[in-house]
Amino acid sequence: MTSYRNPHAALQVGQMIQTHLTKSQLSHRELAMRLGVSDTKIVSFVTGRHYFPIEFANPTAEALGIDHGELVYFSLQQYFPRATVDYVWEAIVTHVFAQQEPSEEELGDKRRDKQKKKKKKAR
Repeated sequence: MTSYRNPHAALQVGQMIQTHLTKSQLSHRELAMRLGVSDTKIVSFVTGRHYFPIEFANPTAEALGIDHGELVYFSLQQYFPRATVDYVWEAIVTHVFAQQEPSEEELGDKRRDKQKKKKKKAR
């Protein structure tokens, strides 16, 4: 399997991080300390010279107030074609929504509870 890398996506992620670093007034060094890397590594991420590791997405989003989903989405585009990222993203969203929908059994329980309440009010 060939390794996919998108330098344009790496630059986009870097620009996003830099924008939020400026807004948060956090320095490269402070972010580096939170991630356990050197400040020169942060500069490499920001300039797009190094690809931003996906495992840094959560702590970076927390530190800089970036939307987690947005940072993960763009970070994944460094490693996979956009069509693949979109497909995976859609599959995850579909799965999450399916998990939130009540099952037939739960719907039946809710209907029975409503009927019981109506009967009690009628008495």
